[in-house]
Amino acid sequence: MSEKPQAKAQRPDAPSAHGHPSGPPVPKPHPDATESELARLKHEAAQAQERHLRMLAEFENTKKRLHREQEEFVRYASETLVRDLLPIVDSLDHALVAVDKQADPQAIIKGVHLIYRQLLGLLDQEGVKRIPTVGEVFDPHKHEAVAQVEATDGTADETVVEEVQVGYTMHGKVIRPAMVKVAKRSDQKSEIRSQTSETPNA
Repeated sequence: MSEKPQAKAQRPDAPSAHGHPSGPPVPKPHPDATESELARLKHEAAQAQERHLRMLAEFENTKKRLHREQEEFVRYASETLVRDLLPIVDSLDHALVAVDKQADPQAIIKGVHLIYRQLLGLLDQEGVKRIPTVGEVFDPHKHEAVAQVEATDGTADETVVEEVQVGYTMHGKVIRPAMVKVAKRSDQKSEIRSQTSETPNA
């Protein structure tokens, strides 16, 4: 009596006779769920785009506002100074009226001195100071030498002996150097001329 061959055990995940896995079927996403997720993403993208455009508009508005404020600041930055100058202009007007009427010369001179003191006081309020010159040691950062003169009467070398034009500082910064004449010993002046004459032409 012949024995029938035993059928081989089939693996759970082995394909069935129809070619499909014998395991549990993988669930497919529901079409409605996919459309809902897509709609949500589109909505979020639209909101992000709207926020981006709104931020750009706010940035442009801020930039324009700052530009206007800067223009106004530059235009009216000297308003305070001009307002303080007006009383001095008034004094000058009075002085000119006195000149036209040929008033007392001494009164005119006093008026001119008053205007000068008012102007210096205003400059002082704005931090403007005159640069000391005569008797000071020459400082190339504050002085501009326009001439050299022979040192006499024991005047030290490199000493300012004459002021040609007043120099000024504003809050410690030189806004116009003082033009001055500087003392030089005769031997040094001769040495400078000698060095200059010996310098070959370029």
